[in-house]
Amino acid sequence: MEESLKLTAMRLLGRREYTRLELGKKLLSRACESQEVDQLLDDFESKGWLDDRRYAEAYIRTKRQRFGMRKIFRDLELRGVAKSIIFEYREQVLKGDLHAARLVWAKKYSMKPDSPSAWAKQARFLVNRGFDQTTVRAVLSDPSCNVDLDDLYM
Repeated sequence: MEESLKLTAMRLLGRREYTRLELGKKLLSRACESQEVDQLLDDFESKGWLDDRRYAEAYIRTKRQRFGMRKIFRDLELRGVAKSIIFEYREQVLKGDLHAARLVWAKKYSMKPDSPSAWAKQARFLVNRGFDQTTVRAVLSDPSCNVDLDDLYM
């Protein structure tokens, strides 16, 4: 294993968390053989320096207040996190989905929709942020769903 490849991997991991897939792609562009990269990744995982579960926790924590569960889980899958690991966090993310949707909505809009076109526009915004239809309806249809703007910065 080439020492510069190991140093490159350590430097990358020193900046932020990576999944095995992401780090593997970055290192493959610098390495001659994929076997060399796989050995390095196995070594890093055995030492605890590379962990998809830890990456998923950090990703969920940073994205939770801005995106819905559908987007978060889809992004984790695209980054190479196993579905079994994603499923472990399903309840945690689902539990805060309505609250997160209310906060996202409150940051963008100050008033409930007063026409069908305004309702559709606000619904599209929330759906594009990864919230499901049930959550979107709950946020836009509940007249008592006012969010205290102090909650936005908690």
